Amino acid sequence: MSHNFQNTLYTGDNLYILKSMNSESVDLIYLDPPFNTNKIFAAAVGSKASGSSFEDMWTWKEIDE
Repeated sequence: MSHNFQNTLYTGDNLYILKSMNSESVDLIYLDPPFNTNKIFAAAVGSKASGSSFEDMWTWKEIDE
């Protein structure tokens, strides 16, 4: 039995890439969000998580503690 697999790794804005893909050709999608962006992320107003937020910031001092 012979398989002809072609694996492709895409990087960048996932929305742009996902919109251009044929859904029949995809077996797995792994999304790895950016980290340590030094930003505060908040849930959209009107969403179930509205009012929730988190800081995507850390320092080596915090890691040592």
